[in-house]
Amino acid sequence: MTIPQVSVVIPCYNREGSVREAIESVLAQDFSDIEVIAVDDNSSDDTFTTLETISDPRFRAVRNPGPRGAASNRNHGASLACAPWIAFQDSDDVWLPGKLSKQMVQLKGSDFVAGYCGMLVKENADPGTPIIDRHPDPAIAPLSGHILPSLIRSSYLSTQILVIRRDVFEAVHGFDTNLPALEDWELMLRIAMEGPVAFLDEDLVIQRMSTNSITRSDRRRVAAQEMILERHRETITGFPGMLAFHHHRLAGGYRMLGDMTRAAAHARGAWAAAPGQPKYLVNMIRLSALALLWPGLGDKGEGGRS
Repeated sequence: MTIPQVSVVIPCYNREGSVREAIESVLAQDFSDIEVIAVDDNSSDDTFTTLETISDPRFRAVRNPGPRGAASNRNHGASLACAPWIAFQDSDDVWLPGKLSKQMVQLKGSDFVAGYCGMLVKENADPGTPIIDRHPDPAIAPLSGHILPSLIRSSYLSTQILVIRRDVFEAVHGFDTNLPALEDWELMLRIAMEGPVAFLDEDLVIQRMSTNSITRSDRRRVAAQEMILERHRETITGFPGMLAFHHHRLAGGYRMLGDMTRAAAHARGAWAAAPGQPKYLVNMIRLSALALLWPGLGDKGEGGRS
């Protein structure tokens, strides 16, 4: 058996209308030394039936036997991978031509532990469709090399643009299945601690903003941010101003969700971490007063799963 250079893992859940295009955009890449593993998360539609109609010998479809969710799906697919590099694709997105070959030119024979490229956010992959957003923001620095200083501030990476050394992915134990969102950011925080990361400044992935994308769930996102803050508190504290920044952002997130008690707690955390910043003092006073008057205004921002 010939071992491929890249294993591409694609988690799937109720994507019968988009999964074929997502997979075919991978199989059509000019870098053909790949295996593609689609992991279905017990879909209730015809997703798995659609997967079974794809006959390319480099492709296989399996069902997720473990805990539900995209992170578990990705981990299961990665556990079946045999290539030295693992790439990820989402079941409703599209890789553009040359995506993988251009990334592997950077990565093969290098000391990079991972690499990523640019991505366009659109409603669909039609070239004429307006661009909603572009990731990452070119103003972020550093984008290549030792990226932890910028990555610690915000989540600007997404799974479908990533290629990661399999041994490094295994060494950090893959995606955290306990997180309700932002698994890609939390994974890359750990990956970035292992070595330099390559950035290819070219938009080679189209991300569709679908109605049931997990990124639309404000509550899950804020909860994940809080979990990541606690999990990586020591690392975050090592970067000046970042602990206060994250507490301040969480205070705003909980305020938008109507949870004034938690908003005030994080506002106090921001002030405690950076007592010299007047904006944190003002925010703490304001949110503490609101928490006394209206501790909780109800849940907002519920969303679906990916």
